Amino acid sequence: MTLDQFVALGQSFGPLGLMIGYLVWREKVGAEKRGELERARAASDIELAKALTALTVTIQHIDRRLT
Repeated sequence: MTLDQFVALGQSFGPLGLMIGYLVWREKVGAEKRGELERARAASDIELAKALTALTVTIQHIDRRLT
């Protein structure tokens, strides 16, 4: 929200309008941060799955070589 929007909320609705504006702004910023975290978590999950797959294949080939 811009300063003009906060001023309009304050003039129109008083302190309650400012509080509602703050809560909306806080939720918007929080949602953006959660989105960034989810993208980072998804990327790390993909890398973990790749590493576990490589480990599984390696272990299976070691077992075949020993017998």
